Amino acid sequence: MKKRSLITLAVAVFTLGSFAQADIQSPPGHQWNWSRKLSRGLANLTYGGAEVLNTWVRSNRENGAHGALADMAIEGSKRSVVRVGYGIYEVVTFPFPTYKGTYRPPYYRKERIDPWFGYGEFSPQIGFISQVDYSRVQGW
Repeated sequence: MKKRSLITLAVAVFTLGSFAQADIQSPPGHQWNWSRKLSRGLANLTYGGAEVLNTWVRSNRENGAHGALADMAIEGSKRSVVRVGYGIYEVVTFPFPTYKGTYRPPYYRKERIDPWFGYGEFSPQIGFISQVDYSRVQGW
C-alpha cells in the first residue's frame, strides 16, 4: 500500500509538473529603467557637444573638408542642441516612465541604419576606442 501511494504521488507530481509553464526570459524592456534613463540624460548633458565633432568627422569622410565645415556648423550644432534638450528632459523626468509608458529613449533611434538622422542611446565617443579590437571605419 505504501509503495502504491508513493508511485501514485510520484506520477501525480510528474504529471502536474509537466503542465506547469513559466516564462524564464526577461521582459522586452528590462534594460531600460529609471537609473539608465538618468545616466542617459546626464551623459547627453555632459557629452552632447560631441555631436559637433562627430558630425565633422563623418562628413569629412564623405564630403571633404569644406563640406565638413558647413555640416559641422549647421547639422552638428542642431544635433548638439537636440541631444542636450533630450538630456534636460530625461534628467527632469527620470523617476517617471514617460515614453509610451516605459523608460525607453524618446528620440528616433535608427543610428545603425542611417547615422545622419538617428541618435544613439548615448552620446558619441570622440577619439580612439581602446575597448574594442576592430576598426570603426573601413578604409578600403
